[in-house]
Amino acid sequence: MIKIWDLWIRFFHWSLAFLVIFLIISGTTGAGFYEWHKQAGEAVLALLLFRILWSFAGSSNASILGLLVHPKRALSHLLMLFKGDAGNHRGHNAAGGWAVIAMLVLLLVQAVTGFFIADEEELIEGALYGSLSSSISYTLYDIHHWNATLLKIIIPLHVIMIGAYFVLAKVNLLFPMITGKMHWNSEAAAPNLTFGRWWVGLLLLVVVVSLVFFVTRL
Repeated sequence: MIKIWDLWIRFFHWSLAFLVIFLIISGTTGAGFYEWHKQAGEAVLALLLFRILWSFAGSSNASILGLLVHPKRALSHLLMLFKGDAGNHRGHNAAGGWAVIAMLVLLLVQAVTGFFIADEEELIEGALYGSLSSSISYTLYDIHHWNATLLKIIIPLHVIMIGAYFVLAKVNLLFPMITGKMHWNSEAAAPNLTFGRWWVGLLLLVVVVSLVFFVTRL
């Protein structure tokens, strides 16, 4: 058993998962969830900003830039997966890295556009709604809804791929994200990692939450 994910990566992952599920449900059902939907979206933005900062100040396998590998490596990994070999990775594999980037980009677009729009009846308004022209707001509204559709596709795909790793390669991706540890099944030594200090993550979280709170209460 070796350590793979630090506390803050796991906190980010599960907090984001809970909030995104709630946002999809509240965004679809609407009634009764207007204000909560807005606040959950603001929390997602704070989490995304935290994740970006932790990419530079946190553990070495938390780097977002480190996920940018050649697409051929991602394709090669998927081909090996379907042959039953997922390899050993002390962090995201090549395909998983691109999936993380896609997810972060889509969620960032969703959170930012939500700040500048209102629903059709204006029962819920983003914190910065009215600061842009109506035509731009309408465009951002359309982007917000089309982007939500993409998220409804990529999130189930993410869950399906977790199942595929378990079925095809007997790799449990949930266990490490819960416990922070993984089974290293290779005779080769595991890559060295440096783990960020917990108090640095706490400080960054306080900063981004305070920033988002300040902007949304202007």
